[in-house]
Amino acid sequence: MGFALLAYLRTTDPGSQADAPNPDKSKTSKYRNLPIWILAGLLAIFAVRSFCWLLFVDGTELKIQSPVNLGDLGLHITHISLFANGVRLWPSNPIYVFSHHLRYPAGIDLFNALLLKVDVDLIRGLVWVGLVSSVATFYAFYRWGGGFAVAGFLFNGGLAGFQFLRDFKFVDYQDVNNIAWKSIPLTMFVTQRGLLYAIPAGLILLWHWREKYFRASQDRQSGPLPFWVELSLYASMPLFHLHTFMALSIVLVCLFVAGDPQIRGHILTLVLSALIPATFFVWLISDHFLAGSVLEFHPGWAQNEGEFRMSFFRFWFFNFGILVPLVLTLIGLIAWQLYQSHQTRRLELSATIAIGL
Repeated sequence: MGFALLAYLRTTDPGSQADAPNPDKSKTSKYRNLPIWILAGLLAIFAVRSFCWLLFVDGTELKIQSPVNLGDLGLHITHISLFANGVRLWPSNPIYVFSHHLRYPAGIDLFNALLLKVDVDLIRGLVWVGLVSSVATFYAFYRWGGGFAVAGFLFNGGLAGFQFLRDFKFVDYQDVNNIAWKSIPLTMFVTQRGLLYAIPAGLILLWHWREKYFRASQDRQSGPLPFWVELSLYASMPLFHLHTFMALSIVLVCLFVAGDPQIRGHILTLVLSALIPATFFVWLISDHFLAGSVLEFHPGWAQNEGEFRMSFFRFWFFNFGILVPLVLTLIGLIAWQLYQSHQTRRLELSATIAIGL
């Protein structure tokens, strides 16, 4: 949370006010921000509904709002209690006896444990961390991709949601046994608490790199974030979400391959500066590198798994809608532009390969 606040306070907007539309020249200019405010309201409704009743007391019972979160929240509360009790870091796994150390990126639980140690109630701490992270996530999505990115986060999914037009009921239509792709906010952002840090921090880094490398002045010495904030966000990521750290590292590799010497110099400085702390955090959460692989190549994803089993086109279209055709179209357009240009454009080529993967 501290890094999110620092990123906001120390962020500068490279956009020029001269590019802003003149309100006197357009009758509709005063409504240009209406869509983003609508999206902000919808995300606020989601955040309040999901986090204010994340864990609550009902008479003599302690209840969890989302049935999807039953197992996950119990595990996170166990981690928070373990850290708050003053165990030696990095602790042993409290629920699994076959590992010497906790094999989990529990940075966000460690943060909540610190709140608990300064007399912030457990439930209140969970609620406020969720709400503040939701605000940071909205800001990061808006900076990275505007209203479209915010809408993509809130409304991701395939054809299941269109059932609303028949039933007119506000329910999670993706939360059924035969749908493999669930709602990201409801089934990941709320349950996988490491994403409360990883999503806003990761998006802020992606936005920072885009502004610094491709929209800044020729010297690229300045960017939206100071270097120490950039380094802190990137190097601390393994403690909160290892897969996000891996994804950011892949982005840096692509930028290094496609970039000019100045971009490569900055990336090399960042990676070398983050090498020791990031490696230490990976060593910490992987039981001293004894944990198994966190990646596995699984062709077809869940297409042939149990209740998710469907024919190829039905599975991908039903779960993702028109996303797959749009991605394939984008790859084709980029490849065609590369062919037409008759130039070696490493950035576009790297982007095409990354999108294809």
